[in-house]
Amino acid sequence: MTETHHSNGEPVNVQRSDAAPVTTGAASISPLLGAPEDRRTPPPAPESRAWSALLANKRRLLGVSLLIVLLGAGTAFIGALVWPPVYAARAQILFEIGEEKSTGFLREDRSLTTQLVLLRSRQVLGPVADQERLPVEELEKAVTMSLLDSSEVLQVEARAGAPDVALRRTREIVDRYRDVARTNSESGVDGYVLGNLADVRAQLAEANAQVSRERAVPGSPSLAAAEAMAQGLQQREQQLQSQLDQLGMTELARSEPKVVVPAYSVTDPVSPRPMFATAAGALTGLLVAAVTAVLLVRRWSTR
Repeated sequence: MTETHHSNGEPVNVQRSDAAPVTTGAASISPLLGAPEDRRTPPPAPESRAWSALLANKRRLLGVSLLIVLLGAGTAFIGALVWPPVYAARAQILFEIGEEKSTGFLREDRSLTTQLVLLRSRQVLGPVADQERLPVEELEKAVTMSLLDSSEVLQVEARAGAPDVALRRTREIVDRYRDVARTNSESGVDGYVLGNLADVRAQLAEANAQVSRERAVPGSPSLAAAEAMAQGLQQREQQLQSQLDQLGMTELARSEPKVVVPAYSVTDPVSPRPMFATAAGALTGLLVAAVTAVLLVRRWSTR
């Protein structure tokens, strides 16, 4: 540092050009203490972001969901109105299970299940499909057989695009089923007895021929034995014939299906049903709205 004297004699301090700059205390202390710590708020969790997005856009989300539900219900309702109607006809058949034939609940259930299978079989539906001039697979889809309230009553329902067609098909199915059931019942009951009766009659014919031959020989010692055998076979034939008659009458009176409610047309179409279709459409729209809401909330929470 140099001194300069003015004219008045007072010295003036002049700073030299090579002097170091003066720094503040904070600037000199900061390198020693270091920079202050950067304290930042942690990012919110994904669940909280989704919840915040849901609260922020709840009105928008509610409007979109309501629109989807209304579109589903309206589409289903309009579709039910323009869809071609389907009519049905029904008939009820009683298949009695007698005490002699029934041996408990399982036997009754098996017998009625057998009748339902017979109703659905192609042995019954095949000729009806030929008369209606349509594939049997199509007729199977348009026919329903069921057992009413765990009873012995079988219900047949046929559906078609016109009431008279459904009524005609129901009558044809019932008539065909009764013919097939009667034939199967008679052959099952009479088969065993008829077989035994045929064997006995063949043996009786041979025994009568033996008796004739023995009578042609004067004083034949085998004549008495041949006549006794023929007489025994005749008695056996009479017993089997009587048993066959009794079984045939009992089975015919007991197991033949009886039509308790003739075929009749259902007044209202069975499908489509506008109210049911509207409810189903609204439910479908609600499911779609739920999935859409989840996707929108995820999208909003990632912004």
